[in-house]
Amino acid sequence: MDKNTLIAVVLSVIVITGGFMIQGMFFPPEQPQQTVSQEIVQIEDSTAAQSGSTQTDTDQQLTVLSAPAGSSGVVPWEEDGPEPLAREITHETELFTVTFSTVGGTVSSIKLKEHLDNGVPLEMIKKNGSGMNAFELYFGSNESEAVNDLFYYKRIDDNTVEFYRNFKISDTSWFTLKKTYVFAPDDYMFELHISFENSENAYLPLNFGGYSYTLGFGPQIGPEAEITGGRSEYRKYLTYENGKLENNKLKNNLYVVENNVSWAAIAGKYFTVIGIPDSTQYTVTFSNSMESKKTIDSMVFFSRPVIKSSRNTDIYRFFTGPKLNNVLSKYNDSDKNSFGVSDLNLEEVVDTSSWLGWLEWILKKLLVFSYSLVPNYGVAIIIMTIIIKIVLFPFTHKSYESTSRMQALTPKINEIKEKFKDTPTKMNAEMAELYKREKVNPMGGCLPMLLQMPIFIALYGLLLKHFDLRGAVFIPGWITDLSGPESIFYFGKWIPDGLPLLGWTGIRLLPILFTITMIVSQKLMQNPGSDVAGGSSMKMMTTMMPVMFFFIMYNSPSGLLLYWTITNLFTMLQQQFINYRRKKTSAG
Repeated sequence: MDKNTLIAVVLSVIVITGGFMIQGMFFPPEQPQQTVSQEIVQIEDSTAAQSGSTQTDTDQQLTVLSAPAGSSGVVPWEEDGPEPLAREITHETELFTVTFSTVGGTVSSIKLKEHLDNGVPLEMIKKNGSGMNAFELYFGSNESEAVNDLFYYKRIDDNTVEFYRNFKISDTSWFTLKKTYVFAPDDYMFELHISFENSENAYLPLNFGGYSYTLGFGPQIGPEAEITGGRSEYRKYLTYENGKLENNKLKNNLYVVENNVSWAAIAGKYFTVIGIPDSTQYTVTFSNSMESKKTIDSMVFFSRPVIKSSRNTDIYRFFTGPKLNNVLSKYNDSDKNSFGVSDLNLEEVVDTSSWLGWLEWILKKLLVFSYSLVPNYGVAIIIMTIIIKIVLFPFTHKSYESTSRMQALTPKINEIKEKFKDTPTKMNAEMAELYKREKVNPMGGCLPMLLQMPIFIALYGLLLKHFDLRGAVFIPGWITDLSGPESIFYFGKWIPDGLPLLGWTGIRLLPILFTITMIVSQKLMQNPGSDVAGGSSMKMMTTMMPVMFFFIMYNSPSGLLLYWTITNLFTMLQQQFINYRRKKTSAG
């Protein structure tokens, strides 16, 4: 019993540890690309009046920005008229608050109204101090300088904002670049039209190493990607090619896809940005860079091959929102979304279940049912734990009784071991005969662990990515997010990178409670007779193994630790009851 139990536990630890390592993989840091910062100052009425600009926005607040110099090789050009102003313009939909900048015709902010981060609308464009905006355009590849020149803007209608500017390369020709953003009132998807028109009937003079331009999204999707072994937040770089999802692993902070893709995505734990290009065969480039040991920038670029016409419009669609099946699946049916698209299979970005997906599905239904009884996910997890214990009771009770009977046989077992200590074969035969005569299965005590481990693995997957657990509060002031680790004392502001080797940024109470309850429950189930033959093995299982789990699970979701701790408490009570009843029966 002892040897096989130990093997089962060790194998389980290997499986869990391997899973954590895979999910926690991230790449070595590189220096992030430096971009020109933009200093925001308030616009003065006199400045606007003197400019004579036709750009007006009576509905939105405007700010003036200091504009960087133009891109090398391609320069802005105007024959007559005032220069455009550097401004920020806000656009509202039912789901978004979008802030544009006339510097490059970019987007500096996308806030999701229906999803909060620390009590305010979640910001999907995290700059991390880089000054980079989303949807920057580069003439040539993404290695060139971003177009940070000032654009004119105008509102086409209530859902459409356009930025435009003339550029020239030579003294004889020029072209117009337009960036048109098209929104829908109640859709997480929007369109971006990139249009070029040459001033003469000739090919556009845009050929930079085989590319006309590159469109980029960065520097980071929200919320903040704090790297804690992959269990709190992470980034995945996905493409959908020929009806198949590809999870691309960056090498040296870079991955280039030259195949034709249906879409490319940067996916976090709960939110994602998905770029859906038109039928042109773009080169897709993913890149990342570490801002610190705990934050990571993630970018995606679409590089357009040379345009062989005098005018051209490329249409991109971008989904910027939550990783929810019911939201993403709308884009498989043209009647259910505002842009009439179908069969995009965007729901593929949602994390797939493990090999225990069927069990994970059952537990999810059970968790949702428990939440319907008491609208607190912490209480729902406790209710779910009770239900699981009731369902498993016939199996675990029989196992615990088997353990108790083994404890009662301890004197006889020790007597056989002492009597036949020099003849192991005879000793094993006598032990087998004893078990048969007393109708005891020495492996019966292993059943609780074997039953719990699949549930543990399935619950880990569920509690790690179940969207409704994001920000779910159990006990205010302590467990404020069941999808992440709790903390009773946070020292990360003094040690931003965490404790050396461990990386811990706070003192967590749940891992301590979990470890204590696990040690006590294991000791209550321990077969005293095993102390003679396998004392070191049993000591490891009852003490060292919980300590090992303490370090492995320190940064695990608090919902998972809550489940496991409550399970340990119920196990302790059940075993205590069985032991009490056995002693009472023996005394009678």
